[in-house]
Amino acid sequence: MNATAQRTRDAWLALRCQMGETDAFRDLVTEMERPLLYFATKLLGDEELALDTLQQTWLRAVQTVRRLERPEHIRAWLYQIVRGLAVDQLRKRASVKRLEEEYAEQQPEASEDATFDREEAAAVHRALDQLEPRLREVMVLHFLEDLPIADVAMIVACPEGTVKSRLHHAKRALQAILQSAPAKGKP
Repeated sequence: MNATAQRTRDAWLALRCQMGETDAFRDLVTEMERPLLYFATKLLGDEELALDTLQQTWLRAVQTVRRLERPEHIRAWLYQIVRGLAVDQLRKRASVKRLEEEYAEQQPEASEDATFDREEAAAVHRALDQLEPRLREVMVLHFLEDLPIADVAMIVACPEGTVKSRLHHAKRALQAILQSAPAKGKP
């Protein structure tokens, strides 16, 4: 689905929720539960905490969806809620300094199109788990959830240039992790 069609569908779904339509919230959960859970799991590195965070996200969404001013941004709004709750969890685990540091802004390297087999894709997902949370979140949102940089910036509450910088550093770190992993079939 192209970005315009997705935003239109999202706006329609958000408006249904705001009007209190009975099945609307169920449809929203059906649409967004898996990607939000994946995002929360990648941020927190713990599926149990991610499930708790997702439950808190849905509670907050039910309570505040009527205040959503731009219904077409419901997807980014939900990611913002997940991210906010996840950051709170991470702060509770005393990693705030590491999460808050900023790299100097640099232009990201050009991305290369590549195809992966199942094993290579699994290796990439394992490598993602090794990235620090602020790098992991932008990688997941931009490359796996296919959100534009502007939306990622809105979700993680930082300038677009910072998102680009984090993507650059995340790609370099991911590449280093993948290159240091043992090759297939070798001990």
